[in-house]
Order: sequence, then structure tokens, then C-alpha cells
Amino acid sequence: MRPKSIVTAEQFYLGGTALLLVSSLMVWRPLVDAYGAGLAGGVTAFTVGAFLLLILFTTRRGSRIARGLLIALTGLGAISLLYQIGTGQVALGPLGVVNVVQVVLTVIGAVLLFRPTARAFFAWPHDDWEEDRVVTEKEL
Repeated sequence: MRPKSIVTAEQFYLGGTALLLVSSLMVWRPLVDAYGAGLAGGVTAFTVGAFLLLILFTTRRGSRIARGLLIALTGLGAISLLYQIGTGQVALGPLGVVNVVQVVLTVIGAVLLFRPTARAFFAWPHDDWEEDRVVTEKEL
């Protein structure tokens, strides 16, 4: 049984990862022109794949190491966006909106990973957790 905060964090992170893929597709042509299709595709696949693996290891397996790496990547993304805004380099139009929403979704997901029920989830051995049931804060 996974706490509601973990399930919700997973949903926010998966939404953010989907938007990461959307933003990559929005700038696909300039990426291919600059780096070639192989490198652009490889970097995109690696980035999305790494996020998916970290999300799944964090929210399904309760890995504290994966959570730490996911939080670090989320922090880097937020710092990067704040730097872009501060220096006036943030993308305008639909791409800018997608990037901002993507970072906001991942930051919300990160916050949810530190709620009391989530901390209990990471403290327990995960052989005892049932995957098909969501536990509430009152049940802990």
C-alpha cells in the first residue's frame, strides 16, 4: 500500500516528464540541425528514460537514493528556470509555458515526497507494502 502522497507525487512527476518530452519535441528541429538526429534522439531518450526510472524506483520501490537523485534533478531544473527568468533568456510563447509548467509539476511532486506519510513509506521495508492499496495518513 502506497500512501496517497506517493501516488500523487508519481502522477505529478509523470506529468512533468510527459511535458519534458513535449518540450523536446517542440525544439526538435533546432536540436537536429545543431547536433544531428542521433545525438538529439539519444539525449532526449536518455533524459526521459532516466527520469522515468528514478520516478519508478522512488515511488514504487521506495528507494531513498533514487529519491535523492530525483530531488537533485528537480532542484537543478528549478534553478535553471529561475536563472533563465532572471537573465531574460526564458523561452516565450508555448515553449516557455510548457517549460514553466513542467518545472512546477516536478517541484510539487518533490514536495509531496517529504510529507509525513511519504517519510513513513521510505522508512518501511517495501516487501510489506501492497501495491494495489493506497493508505491514508490516518491509517499510519
